[in-house]
Amino acid sequence: MADGTHLPYPATTTASTATTTSNLKNDPPTGLNSSSTSTTACEGAITTTAETHHGVGAHPEDPRGLPVASLEEYPGLPRLNYRILDYKFKLSIIVILLVIESSLLPIILYYGISASTSLRPGLVFAIVTSFFGIVTGIEFGLRMLKLILKGDKYRPPGGTKWSFDFTHHTLSVGYTVMSGILIGGSIPHNPPVKVLAIPVSLFLIQMGVQLTWAGWMNATKRKAPFKISSVSKGERVPPLVLTIIEDIVGVDGGAGVEYRRAVFARYAASPRFRKMIANQNWFWAVGSMVFGVGTLVTIWCVDYYIAYGIGWGTPLVFTIVWTWISVEWVRRDLRKEKRLWKEEHGQGAEMQQTQPQQPQQQQQEVK
Repeated sequence: MADGTHLPYPATTTASTATTTSNLKNDPPTGLNSSSTSTTACEGAITTTAETHHGVGAHPEDPRGLPVASLEEYPGLPRLNYRILDYKFKLSIIVILLVIESSLLPIILYYGISASTSLRPGLVFAIVTSFFGIVTGIEFGLRMLKLILKGDKYRPPGGTKWSFDFTHHTLSVGYTVMSGILIGGSIPHNPPVKVLAIPVSLFLIQMGVQLTWAGWMNATKRKAPFKISSVSKGERVPPLVLTIIEDIVGVDGGAGVEYRRAVFARYAASPRFRKMIANQNWFWAVGSMVFGVGTLVTIWCVDYYIAYGIGWGTPLVFTIVWTWISVEWVRRDLRKEKRLWKEEHGQGAEMQQTQPQQPQQQQQEVK
């Protein structure tokens, strides 16, 4: 390996990892050429196995090449070191405000004003549209400031000050399209109600298309045509769910580049974690496409007065149901991953570092 090249996915420190990984599907992103080096010293029973995956994250300042601590009771399994329950109050407030803004408020305002006043439809939708984007706009702005002003802490490795991350670009496209429809549709004296009911459905379709594309690219081991957050152009495309997790937790959750490094280390070390991510990617891809297209078709097939409620209400129902299923599914998979990891790799080891030893240190141990 060339000097100055950092390991993209810090590997585990157990000899059985390479064997286990090679026998399971959903290998880490990019064309990963695996190589293993092992050094053993009989005195002191020192054993080190360094499994490296080349071709990803070779940027000189890529934090994914830095050591990542593993769980003490699961030696060699990189720890994510982030508990969402520690931020449950802030998360609850944001989720409640987003639900109100993106679903409940438009429905309440439209039907409430239409039923209780004689305002013309244009004014009704002008009022409804004026409330759209307040919460999301503030969150989006704060996110942008984090990436610009505190890029070293939050920005993906190898990015510039104005490159942001993939999730930010995705949200930019979605918000622009939704805002354009709402503003343009509210201008006519008699606004097209059905058109004003489709923004959220279009966003679901957008996400479904992106998730499907990333899932297919990953399954067929295709290389990224452009930078996708921490994955550089030319590396294997990861499932988009992994990218979204990396970006949302790293920036919006405040976990920073340390979490970006940790989640990629876990993804590289654990084949079951990779399978879980792939399953979640397809679960959300299919769900988003089915509900997005289904809602869009329903809007055009029913009366406009009913269509508006369907357009803004159905995506909320989908999100709640899919999130609940996803949370339970992930909990089960993570418990299974840890249980089987402990059985396969042993337990009770002290906290280890996943960075391979330097050649000089390895030679000293051999002597």
